[in-house]
Amino acid sequence: MVWLALLGCQADLKPVDMDLPLIPLPQKVQVYQGVFDPGPDMLTWIRAYEETGELPSPALGKIKLVAETSEGAQISEYKLEIRKKGVTIRASEPSGWFYGLQTLEQLLEASGDGKIPLADIHDFATFGWRGLMLDCSRTFLPKEYILTMIDRLADIKMNVLHLHLTDDQGWRIEIRSHPELTAVCSSFDPKYPGEINGFYTQGDIRDMVAYAAKRQVTLVPEIEMPGHSSEIFAALPGLSCSGKKSEIFPYFKGPGVTEQILCAGNDSVFSLMEDVISEVIDLFPSEYIHIGGDEAPKTAWENCPKCQKRIKEEGLKDEAELQSYFIRRMEKFINSKGRKLIGWDEILEGGLAENAAVMSWRGIQGGIDAAVMGHPVVMSPTSHCYFDYSHETTPAEKVYQYQPVPDQLNTSEAKLILGAQANMWTHIARTPETIDSQIFPRIYALAEVVWTHPATRDFSDLKKRIEIISQQK
Repeated sequence: MVWLALLGCQADLKPVDMDLPLIPLPQKVQVYQGVFDPGPDMLTWIRAYEETGELPSPALGKIKLVAETSEGAQISEYKLEIRKKGVTIRASEPSGWFYGLQTLEQLLEASGDGKIPLADIHDFATFGWRGLMLDCSRTFLPKEYILTMIDRLADIKMNVLHLHLTDDQGWRIEIRSHPELTAVCSSFDPKYPGEINGFYTQGDIRDMVAYAAKRQVTLVPEIEMPGHSSEIFAALPGLSCSGKKSEIFPYFKGPGVTEQILCAGNDSVFSLMEDVISEVIDLFPSEYIHIGGDEAPKTAWENCPKCQKRIKEEGLKDEAELQSYFIRRMEKFINSKGRKLIGWDEILEGGLAENAAVMSWRGIQGGIDAAVMGHPVVMSPTSHCYFDYSHETTPAEKVYQYQPVPDQLNTSEAKLILGAQANMWTHIARTPETIDSQIFPRIYALAEVVWTHPATRDFSDLKKRIEIISQQK
């Protein structure tokens, strides 16, 4: 506030009361009388920065990016000064400059005449994980759609795109050491004509990762295990407990959760998954690798001699501890590669792996339990964050009311809440248009939840800003 007060006292700056059409709402804003006329090219310059990480030379007279190091800097902090002669963005890291430019871009897009108000904006993120999950397995989503979504997330300062790449409905990522995974497992059974087949080549993945990195978005891959893996058995039936070949079925043509599951007593399963994770890690530089771990029925394990032998040999109590053994074994491998494991909250069952992070989806209790145990948490409860649910069930206003840090946590535990994430499962909405209709405008509400301090937020104001910004899209 001292920073704003000093600037506001300058003789040529007269404060005015004006709301700016920005999403998410910045932490601190002071608007002044007067406008900045950037000319016709500033949007082009900003978009060039998104591609190259540098401003083109014509922009340097009107946009200054200043490195400013300060103790106690906040997440992606920036200070944006808009004056009649130009714009200055001060930040201690590239993400701050990038988000300052995104704020400037929103103001330019919302301006009817290309002129924007003079202002001082001091802004930073409340949470470091501001995410969206896209389910690319149940419905294969074109690479172009992923790139478009990266742009949309960057526009509203979201910084994680979690790609659900494998499930019972298809294996969607090229693994060169096991070409059968895409040769066989990326296509639905022929008796289901009209279903969308396909996968991402490693070249596609590298393109998407690079595109996202330029826009301060991290792509987090998810490879499901040990459940939600029956598509694998279309090519490699010996990795199941039954040894039976499976078919790849659309979500509503088979069980929502199949009892077919990777055999935890078969070392070939771990060999395959280690090969897969090795290639995934080479493609994705993300700190976390998501291994699923959700909705893994234990019936097959209960009746499998190999799994029962594993339980006995490892001194495990039951099949829940066998799942914990599976996850811990994979975590050790992921950690050996310098990465961290994250999984859905079922990975708590039977004992949580030593260094794992938890994504809490079955309400908030899993997140509470993990944080109390000292583990990082991403909150993603069905109550507020599942965007495949109808707008009537989960309207934008309900999303906006969500507070990612549960009241039950103390100060040190609360710091383990990395942020929150929306999930978009594609078993109902299955085209880019219908998926968009589910995600928007709710993603605007979540973007503000994870960026802006709760005391500053107001849903009626957000609705006005959504209307203004939507008219520009």
